[in-house]
Amino acid sequence: MDPLLKSTAEIIDRFSDISVPVEGRFEGRLMDLRDVLAVRPGAVIPLHRAAGETLRVYISDVLIGFAEVIVIEDHLALRITEFERFEA
Repeated sequence: MDPLLKSTAEIIDRFSDISVPVEGRFEGRLMDLRDVLAVRPGAVIPLHRAAGETLRVYISDVLIGFAEVIVIEDHLALRITEFERFEA
């Protein structure tokens, strides 16, 4: 094995147990404070996205890709559909 690849794999392995925040974001929107204060249980806040559109997936506020929302048993989950391309 190429020594450079081996050392890179060893470095990555050292950090593989670090937890990072992962977020799937539907959409951000601005609301007047008056409207925010009026929100009660059962309130509906409309979004400007169509059902079935993909979500942006972030790790530590860095966009890493896109996903679709799926249901597994009684839980929501994200299925990654595409990774963002990064320039080296």
